[in-house]
Amino acid sequence: EALREISGRLEEMPAEEGYPAYLPSRLSEFYERTGAYETLNGREGSVTVIGAVSPQGSDFSEPVTQNTRRFVRCFWGLDKALAYARHYPAINWTMSYSEYMDDLSNFYETQVNPGFTACRTEISTLLKEEQTLMDIVRLIGSDVLPDDQKLIIEIARVIRVGFLQQNAYHAEDTYVPLNKQFLMMKLILYVYHRMKEHLAEHVPLSEMVGSGVLEMVIKVKYDIPNNQPERFGVLTQQIDSMLNALRKQKEEVL
Repeated sequence: EALREISGRLEEMPAEEGYPAYLPSRLSEFYERTGAYETLNGREGSVTVIGAVSPQGSDFSEPVTQNTRRFVRCFWGLDKALAYARHYPAINWTMSYSEYMDDLSNFYETQVNPGFTACRTEISTLLKEEQTLMDIVRLIGSDVLPDDQKLIIEIARVIRVGFLQQNAYHAEDTYVPLNKQFLMMKLILYVYHRMKEHLAEHVPLSEMVGSGVLEMVIKVKYDIPNNQPERFGVLTQQIDSMLNALRKQKEEVL
């Protein structure tokens, strides 16, 4: 806004929406200062820039936002609806993206777990599928969906509330190490695949959801301390026992 105001006072030729024609070059000069460097005294360091752009009316098509996204490889789109729903950080997971995953995948696979990238990809896919299904639900309701699609919506809720949503005032949830993040993703996907198998064996989704398994997964971020990853194995066995008990009940009824 200041650049547009000063440009107007200097009577420079305006471009799109009144911004000066040199807006892209000025933004590129700012963001291109980032990166890893070797200083004149031989020491190594880096400069990281996180820019905040607040377009009027959340219009992401305005020039500053568009030109900023041309020069950055990571974008966090803040969502007012998430903020009003008290979902923090209020980062829209379908709008946001990172082009650094190819650069960082080797680090995640060697320093955290070889399955980290695959888990992240599957989590993202489930969230995108949920968005598509929610468009249908808003139009005709959830009763028309088959149980396998209802399961996707339930698991996506677990991902949103149990994994993406963060409580900055909780001792265990303020800072979560990458190893625990991976174990949380792995547990969520494990429960998803186990429940999907049970659906194929005609175990009702309502009974699996009503058993409290999903709520146990959501509370993992609070119930399992960051320095006790071995407790994930115990919880996995407990969840297996609960789901197997439901399947056994179904077999006895049949």
